[in-house]
Amino acid sequence: MIRLHWLFLITLWLFSAAAALSQTHRLAGRVVDDATGLAVEHAIVKLAETGAAASTDSAGAFHFTHLAPGRYTLCIRHIAYADVERSVSLPASGTFVVAMPGVLLYSGEVIIRSTRTSSAIGSDPFPHAVVTARSTLLHAAVTAADALGATPGVSLVRDGPWATAVSIRGMSRSNIVMLVDDTRIETANDIAGALSLVDMQELDRVEVLTSPGSSLHGSGALGGVVHMVTKRPAFSDEPRASAEATEGITSVDRGTAHHLSLEHAGPIHALRLSGGYRSAGNTTTPAGILPNSQYTDFSLSGTLGLRTFGSHSLFIAYQRTQAEDTGIPGGAPIALSASARYLLARRDMLSLEYVLPNISALMPLLTVRGSRQSIRRNVEIIQSPDVTVTPHAIHDAASIQVEAKLAPMRKTVLTLGAEAWRRDLDSRREKTMAATGTVIGERPAPLSSYFSGGVYTHNEWLAAGERVTVSLGARYDVIRVSNDDAYNPDSWTSLAIFDRQAPERKLLWKQRTSNDHSWSANAGASVALTPWVRASCLAAAAYRAPSLEERFQFIDLGSIVRVGDPALRPEKSTSVNAGLRIRAVGSSMRTDVFLNSLADLVTEIPGVFETRPALVKANIGRARLYGCELSAEHALAPWAALAYSVSYVRGDDTRTHTHLPQIAPFNGRAAVTIAVPHAGTMELASCFAAAQRLTAAGEAGTPGYATADAGFSSERCVLGSASVSVRAGVRNIFDAAYRTHLSTLRGLIRLEPGRNVYLSLAVAV
Repeated sequence: MIRLHWLFLITLWLFSAAAALSQTHRLAGRVVDDATGLAVEHAIVKLAETGAAASTDSAGAFHFTHLAPGRYTLCIRHIAYADVERSVSLPASGTFVVAMPGVLLYSGEVIIRSTRTSSAIGSDPFPHAVVTARSTLLHAAVTAADALGATPGVSLVRDGPWATAVSIRGMSRSNIVMLVDDTRIETANDIAGALSLVDMQELDRVEVLTSPGSSLHGSGALGGVVHMVTKRPAFSDEPRASAEATEGITSVDRGTAHHLSLEHAGPIHALRLSGGYRSAGNTTTPAGILPNSQYTDFSLSGTLGLRTFGSHSLFIAYQRTQAEDTGIPGGAPIALSASARYLLARRDMLSLEYVLPNISALMPLLTVRGSRQSIRRNVEIIQSPDVTVTPHAIHDAASIQVEAKLAPMRKTVLTLGAEAWRRDLDSRREKTMAATGTVIGERPAPLSSYFSGGVYTHNEWLAAGERVTVSLGARYDVIRVSNDDAYNPDSWTSLAIFDRQAPERKLLWKQRTSNDHSWSANAGASVALTPWVRASCLAAAAYRAPSLEERFQFIDLGSIVRVGDPALRPEKSTSVNAGLRIRAVGSSMRTDVFLNSLADLVTEIPGVFETRPALVKANIGRARLYGCELSAEHALAPWAALAYSVSYVRGDDTRTHTHLPQIAPFNGRAAVTIAVPHAGTMELASCFAAAQRLTAAGEAGTPGYATADAGFSSERCVLGSASVSVRAGVRNIFDAAYRTHLSTLRGLIRLEPGRNVYLSLAVAV
């Protein structure tokens, strides 16, 4: 761990010392209304590479100075318009003009960064989606997984109102790489909750790559990538300060939410501080109260940006999200008769990022990142009045990444990077038997560590007069896994006498170190068939090295044990995705079809462990996932727009010719957005899902359903130096009784939340 930190500091010093100022240029532009061509005043324009920000004047104009040659990403935001992002290269002649579509349409051009190359979302071959902060707040999402539930190809997985995850095209949990600000969230996935340990109010956007084409992110991306990007303060030519307070309530769980953020920026510094607190009781369903579904959490975060040399910048960020007394009404490892809750779930992250924009015309951008993250989970499972089990674990991770953007030729961006990360696991469990006063200490997994170091490259270039975008990428990783000796039981306390040498203590896992290596690659192209129609194709190979829990798991269920295997091989994926995108004035449509073939899947098979019946982890699975997605938006009138999406996925076990478990049924969403003059926007939406009868052995089917929602987001009302905005709505208007197929594996969450009236008030100064 210390070596990683020294490597980060030395690399940072070397690149800072070697960087030299290049010839500088001026970038000037105007922001106009897409429909009328009139200037848009008070739009915020930010340069993603440098952190600089400007506000448009009465003519819609903005400018940045002292910029080196290269490629920049402009991020433009305005309360009355859809977010727009554009890529622009310097030197450039004339004034750059950006047209912003009205807020009714959400498909404004967006640059997605999770592909390792900043690409326009409509012109590259990757299947992906971006959910903005505007959308997450409008729909009163409790977690990031809630916010993604309406994204085509993404389905909500629920172990409770707070403990949620997502399934992407039939794959979930360990097969999805989850990131927050380019840092992997590494923790156990037996119970959902990793995506819940991020402050919803601090999310700027969530990027989702719905394909193994995301293999550039390393092991685990067979199902895709979820990248949560938090709000970052921007530098300003003139000193400025702002603050915003938000209060919210929800009826379905008598929930309250409070959030406060402060920002201060100038030419050489940018600071953002924020904190929030949420509390909710048990959730109400149409059939009554869902027991043990309460949650309480709070968050603290701070980001400090400093100008160093020229346009170089250093960002230091700290994040903490902590939940206490949070119920887990669902979750596969827990017995039906037991009750479980998080006594504590906490994520702490300290990260540093040094950005060197446009060192030269050849190297437009160099970024060095380092982070240290700790996730602590303490669970209490009451199996009976006499038996209580308290699993707890600490997941420590550290990472470093050096990434360079190169422009070897005109209209070509080459990304070269090196990344190393390490996860250390300390997992324990105590079983307390009140009748005898005995406490048995166990280790579900030994003290162990997982190290992955790799290099990656991604090349994107424009050809045929920018009608064709070609993308090629590859990654190679070296993986090292080590563990200490582990015994069962690990300790034994009886009548307050502690004994390290517990009765019948046996060696479970012998100390060992193993080495492995893996590679992944993708290739794709996007072709403009006409000015309005673009077709794409992407082929990819990806891998997932087994987790520490899968390699060393030992859970004693009494009549049977669940056991890992240190010699598990990586899972492998070969996939292809074909897409069609249509964009015209006031309309856009996107459709994708995909096939994902999987080999060496890790699963549990009946076996024997030390003469006892056991479920043993093994590489035996072969599977095939295939399906399609469609999403579209249409302007019905200057004051109304229609958006709709549908998705379908099938999963087959090709060895046994049976259906895969936990596959979402055909589902979709339709929404009409209406502009209310001088008030805001109103949305009427319906979500639906067909019945799922294509189930795996032992899995229960679910009937179809349809729900109705309504939401309203007001314009900002200026009151002196302050502004006020309101968001309100109702989810599940008709209190429909329904269950999503991925809600729980235990069967305790039989119904989703009932009618939920929500209201939030934001005051900004």
